[in-house]
Amino acid sequence: MLLKEKTSVILVRLAIGTFAGTALLAQLAHAQDANLAAKPVAQAKVDDDSNPAVQKVYVTGSNVRRISLETASPVQIITRDELTRGGATSLNEVLRTISANVGGIDENRTNGFSAGAAGLNLRGFGSQATLMLINGRRLAPYAQPEFQTTFVDLNSIPVGAVERVEILKDGASAIYGSEAMAGVVNIILRDSFEGLELGGSLGESSRNDGKQKRATVSFGKGSLVEDHFNAYVTLDVRQRDPMYMYNRDDYLGTQDLRAYGYKDNRSLYTSPGNIYWTDKATNALTSRTLDSNCPADRLAPASRVLGATSTGQACVFDDYKDSSINSAGKTDRFGLTSRLTWQPTASTTVFSELMFNRNKATVTGLLHWFAGQNGQPTGALPITHPQYPKELIGPDGKTLAGGNGTVRVRASLRDFPGQGQNNTTDFGRYLVGVKGDFKNWDWETVLLRTDSKVTSRNTSAILATPFIDAYNKGTFLFGGGAANQALYSTITANPSNGFKSGLTQIDGKVSGELFNLPAGAVGLAVGAELRRETLSTNPDPLAVEGELYHQAQLPPGFSNSRRISSMFVESTIPVLPSLEAQLALRYDHYSDYGNSTTPKVGLKWNATSSFVVRGTYAEGFRAPTLVENSTDVRNAFLSFRDPFRCNARFTLGCSGSSAYQSGANPALQPETAKSYTVGVAWEPSPSFLATLDLFQIKRVDEIGTYDLSKVLADPARYANDPAAVITRAALTDADRLAGATAGEITNIRMLLTNVAVSQIRGADLKLTGRLNLGEYGVLTPTLNVSYTQSFKSAPSPTSDLIEYAGTRGTPSVQANLGLAWKKAAYALSADTIFVGKMASVADRTTECVMATEGYPQLCTGIPSFTVVNLGGSYSGFKNTKLSFAIQNAFDRKPPFHPNDGANYFAPLHSAMGRYFQLTADYSFN
Repeated sequence: MLLKEKTSVILVRLAIGTFAGTALLAQLAHAQDANLAAKPVAQAKVDDDSNPAVQKVYVTGSNVRRISLETASPVQIITRDELTRGGATSLNEVLRTISANVGGIDENRTNGFSAGAAGLNLRGFGSQATLMLINGRRLAPYAQPEFQTTFVDLNSIPVGAVERVEILKDGASAIYGSEAMAGVVNIILRDSFEGLELGGSLGESSRNDGKQKRATVSFGKGSLVEDHFNAYVTLDVRQRDPMYMYNRDDYLGTQDLRAYGYKDNRSLYTSPGNIYWTDKATNALTSRTLDSNCPADRLAPASRVLGATSTGQACVFDDYKDSSINSAGKTDRFGLTSRLTWQPTASTTVFSELMFNRNKATVTGLLHWFAGQNGQPTGALPITHPQYPKELIGPDGKTLAGGNGTVRVRASLRDFPGQGQNNTTDFGRYLVGVKGDFKNWDWETVLLRTDSKVTSRNTSAILATPFIDAYNKGTFLFGGGAANQALYSTITANPSNGFKSGLTQIDGKVSGELFNLPAGAVGLAVGAELRRETLSTNPDPLAVEGELYHQAQLPPGFSNSRRISSMFVESTIPVLPSLEAQLALRYDHYSDYGNSTTPKVGLKWNATSSFVVRGTYAEGFRAPTLVENSTDVRNAFLSFRDPFRCNARFTLGCSGSSAYQSGANPALQPETAKSYTVGVAWEPSPSFLATLDLFQIKRVDEIGTYDLSKVLADPARYANDPAAVITRAALTDADRLAGATAGEITNIRMLLTNVAVSQIRGADLKLTGRLNLGEYGVLTPTLNVSYTQSFKSAPSPTSDLIEYAGTRGTPSVQANLGLAWKKAAYALSADTIFVGKMASVADRTTECVMATEGYPQLCTGIPSFTVVNLGGSYSGFKNTKLSFAIQNAFDRKPPFHPNDGANYFAPLHSAMGRYFQLTADYSFN
């Protein structure tokens, strides 16, 4: 671990040294090759007739045209080349790893509801606090909520159609939408294209799985200058095979973790299965396997899996090594993007955009599991069952088992195909608009429709009623093989759930120069928009009836909608020749939550020709989403520790599981936020730019659920709160005598509520250089570092703020270092992704679970994780470009950390390993 930390320190030092050298050597570079992609921050010029070459442009974070791309707000720009040079074939692969993003919805997850979908989580403030845009306008959210989390699916946007991505990091935006508390991600598509481009790529992991094929075609015709029109279409098709946990090395591919300093996590859920009961004579649990051919390395003493005093043997099952659980599912994507532009006059442009994307994601390998005991849908093994131990049946036909007199079963049903999830997502975006200019004013109006439709099919589900009936009658046999096939055909189903979300919007805006001050022209932008949001769910009747074995019962479907009308005004005011102010105000009216007014103020001071000081203040308002304020309450099962029932005298059953309900709350109130940034930009030469921005965001009335561990530890605090209801069985006399202080939990209901306050403080550092090496080419280094100095949140309205910075899931430091070299037809790149060290706990006020289990050595923290992606290309052949990419080139494994069933921290680390890709592109001119 120490070596890994030292390596990361050396990496940062090398990066800083590289940039320092770039700054010192910049004056030696050729001027014509030294200009950065972004214009110098302090070289704004007056746009007048004497300098017709200077053009004003729009920058994310403002609707007022300007010359300088550095504004009062910190903006990160990711170019098309940066998106693809490391082998990324989806936006998610790049944006998920930017330094300002902390996890989010992962397309490679094999649990949850949103297989194949991906969403961002800027600043760790939740996907709902990140506003996603295409060309400055909204997208429909992914139709199937992840519990009550809504997000825009990045995989609905084909990377082949993207020109660049601009990320606004100053919190709430009065320009695009006041709910953008953590920031705005604006995806810019190609404005026009002429010619024909063909591209294709092949990829595969070093473990011989995850094979990927991708093809893209772009065709465009018409010159806006000569023909006054342009039309282009881009087709992007990608297919990727699944990756499997059993192909991953060491601790990633097994649940037996004794060799790595932890316990054997292999379970009793094997095939055909295990049975166990209480011995009358010893009062100890006795176990027996139903598998007479259990391999020797799978046989384990019952004392290891049931308890220290248990006797007998069990055949254990390794979910990773013995099954085909996916580390990433199979995906098939088809994307079509088109834009038509027509200029009927010199001052008027008519344009339309069409985008359709179909994403099919399949997750497999999840075996049906079986638990036969009292309290489960499948009770204890019936004494009449053919596999009931004959020695436990007395002469009177009654059981000889001790304890509660039952024989319990644990099994995996390998006779049946594993259950899976097959999600098909259709995303559409259709836009038509007109824009133009009149004197010094620009105007634009647009009609937009965007929607998301998800069909989620549950493959190889088991119908509960006939299956339980067959178990009770003894017609279902564990490991019965062919004997179960006739039964299987009558008790399986493939239920399908449907989800739809939509957004219809009409907007208009006008921007230009209002009047002149001594320091320059006052810019003004005014706009308005009307939109309607809709969301509907249509679950399968079998799921609503609770008829799917070992699957949570779904709530009935619902339909929800709202209308929002908005107005905004923005002005840029040159207070002094070196001082510019940005003022913005947004007014929103929600049909279900009333009105909100959110301001934004920004200042930019050109202290010298190479040094800028800037800062912003903004307020935010987020109404509960259409799923958060609906009637959608999901059912599941949850494991937990029960401190209120257990103590030093009574430890039996301290850890257990219970039915769990989590869901929406129509009584929710909106969230509000205030954000601040202050920073500097330094450009000592055209070849070097450094920016440092400090930020703080404070969100109140935050929507979330209470911390369950705190609710269980202090039930009096949450008494009579409908958002936290714990139901317990009566305390039995036997448990009371044994020392228990409360009855067993039978149900947990945790609804969304306005929990409390969250406050985050930190800094973003960006260093960008361009060094001309003469005959040796051009080197372009880029470093982005995000440092979270503090992330405080309260688990309830009356609780003190808890510091989460540096805990599991909230790393203090994340960074990206990019090095690109180009000489004539040759190009090479190396992109380093760094996630800093984290504590072993997600909350420092709680104990490390592994320490309570007797493994304190695993509670010293999760080491940092560094991945390097290499890329290269050659374009020396006519109209042809050949490229290669190696993701995770040094085949780094994520640090060992048993967490939520995985042996690494999956939300921020990847188990993919080294991945190779070859690409060929051809252009017809």
